[in-house]
Amino acid sequence: MKRAWVLLAGVVGLSFASAVRAGPCTPVDTFFAQHLDTSIPALAGIPAKMQAGDVAGAEKIFADYLRATLKPDVLNRSWLEKKYTEKERQALKKSADKTMSYLLSSCGMPHQFPQGKIDWDANPTFNKYREWTWQLSRHPFWTELAEYYTLTKDGQAAKVWVDQISSWFDQAACPEKQPYNATHCWRTIEAGIRMEGWSHQVHAFLKAPEVSDEFLTRYFISIWEHGWRLRGNLSHGNWLLMELHGLLRIAVLYPFLKDAPAWEAHALKVLEGEFDRQVYPDGFQYELATGYHGVVISNYLGVYNLYEQLGRPPPAFIRTGLERMFEVYAKLRRPDGRTPSLNDGSEEKVASWMRRAQRLYPARTDFRWLATNGTEGAPPDGLSCVFPYAGAVVFRSSWNEDAVWGYLDGSPFGRGHQHEDKLNFLLSAYGRNMLVEGGNYMYDSSDCRKYVLSTRAHNTIRIDGLDQARRKTYTWHDADIRKPADVKFAGTPRVDIAVSAYGDGYGKDLYKAVHQRKVLFYKQEKGLAPFFVVIDRLAASDDKPHAYEQMWHLEECTLLVKDGTFTGDFGLGTALFAAQADPGAKIVDMKGQQAPYYQGWMPIWKGGPHEHRPIPTPVVCGSFTGTKRLVTVLYPYKDGAKKIRGVKASPSVDAKTFVLVLTDGTVRSLSESS
Repeated sequence: MKRAWVLLAGVVGLSFASAVRAGPCTPVDTFFAQHLDTSIPALAGIPAKMQAGDVAGAEKIFADYLRATLKPDVLNRSWLEKKYTEKERQALKKSADKTMSYLLSSCGMPHQFPQGKIDWDANPTFNKYREWTWQLSRHPFWTELAEYYTLTKDGQAAKVWVDQISSWFDQAACPEKQPYNATHCWRTIEAGIRMEGWSHQVHAFLKAPEVSDEFLTRYFISIWEHGWRLRGNLSHGNWLLMELHGLLRIAVLYPFLKDAPAWEAHALKVLEGEFDRQVYPDGFQYELATGYHGVVISNYLGVYNLYEQLGRPPPAFIRTGLERMFEVYAKLRRPDGRTPSLNDGSEEKVASWMRRAQRLYPARTDFRWLATNGTEGAPPDGLSCVFPYAGAVVFRSSWNEDAVWGYLDGSPFGRGHQHEDKLNFLLSAYGRNMLVEGGNYMYDSSDCRKYVLSTRAHNTIRIDGLDQARRKTYTWHDADIRKPADVKFAGTPRVDIAVSAYGDGYGKDLYKAVHQRKVLFYKQEKGLAPFFVVIDRLAASDDKPHAYEQMWHLEECTLLVKDGTFTGDFGLGTALFAAQADPGAKIVDMKGQQAPYYQGWMPIWKGGPHEHRPIPTPVVCGSFTGTKRLVTVLYPYKDGAKKIRGVKASPSVDAKTFVLVLTDGTVRSLSESS
């Protein structure tokens, strides 16, 4: 079943009048007298004009100064120098036409506002998804409109920009005593984000006839208010980086504001400190979400690039600090060139990130190799690796497209955007992503959102139908950024071994069972292709019988469950065979289950409404009393070369060996320590 995001079409009674609030907060005379540096010779005539009551004259002096000193040819150079194809021109016009007709999008979801009337408090989504309203005030559509104007000088684009942003000024007064996450239009994350887009917009429209002196004054009153709110209400995490980027744009681009030097100094000081506060020594940002890791990189890069654009030396600490963050994407890279989607993250294109990294670190031949998909440079040194602080373990047979790749989550809970997914395991092989997880979903209260956050959306184990429950008691401490993760890793030419555990409780009552997972990656086992053995040890805190569910989420494939094993056929000759050694267990495919709870789904995003699709999800259901050892072999193969038929192992947690049963009838005894 696909669950589409349904929007109310057309104009739908938005209560426009009730949403209007007076603005802006700062009067013109206060702005000119207290916040503008009129010691600048070109602005020195403003106080006399204001004293004489000639507001229009003062605004003209200010606007003339802006038109003479701001540098569109520098800030918007990429637009001015770009050689647009006809296809790109048409795409840009299509986007601009939507904005000029008041068809605006937020979170990839469009809504048609009445011509000339935007309600910035509107929420036309079927479930009142709050992000839609918040993100509407990021205003990305105006940046596209500004690029269109730069290309065409279409006066209607300038007029619409003035009209629409003026409506935002009218409704969205800067709050004086609201925390960083309050109000529809002035959360500090939006305030920081829109300062990048606004800077390109004002430089594009600066000299348009439709942009009056009065409007420019009003616009820069709002710019000062953005700086004031950001300076006084900084938050934490990836939000903080977006806020600081916005604050620095104000300070660096508009030095005629009296507060600019102090804002710049403060923003740079905090930005430098955040590398130690937010980034583990192994390079992973502390939210441990692949997408938000990139958000942090992007905002540091935005600051670095801004200084370069303006001919100023970029802060040296940014180049020093970003290198290890870029390395995270290099190490996580799957054979398909993307990262896995971790926590509230996304599958990031590694080549795209490496192209950005290559500019800062031209001597890194591995970055060049990754940026060019192997046509230049040299592949990274090493294969499998561990992030000793972030807790991630990556297994890799080679850097080729048909490599066998695995991932074990031995991570701490991190800070923000967490999933209850300790000991999750992912697997890709021979050009196919085989073992996947439930991914990410919009930040609402739907069953699918609850699912992706839960243990049952990941390839780990539930106890008595209960999920992991770190969120209930976990508290982040700043010292945690320097605390090694609960993960051990060792590698030899033959086998890589990683171990981690979860013991922080299950369910609302925090039942204290312990789950330890050991993953062995056999890279050079005689006669066999690279494969994994996953060994789970369960320990209850009482002597009562307990149920376990060992979950495996497969990318779309043909699933065959037979005699305690399952095989996923991924087409083009690729397959994954799995066998577990518990003879009392049964395997149930929970693909697309909705009741009694969601199981077996993969959210999808197509640049618009969220949906989700069912995926094969074999769940091994068994029981234990006291302790139990579960041994699972995961054997990816291609072209029919299945070499393993099953696995046998003692359920005793003290046992250290297991036996592979091969398809030719022979058996092979292996040890956990080799």
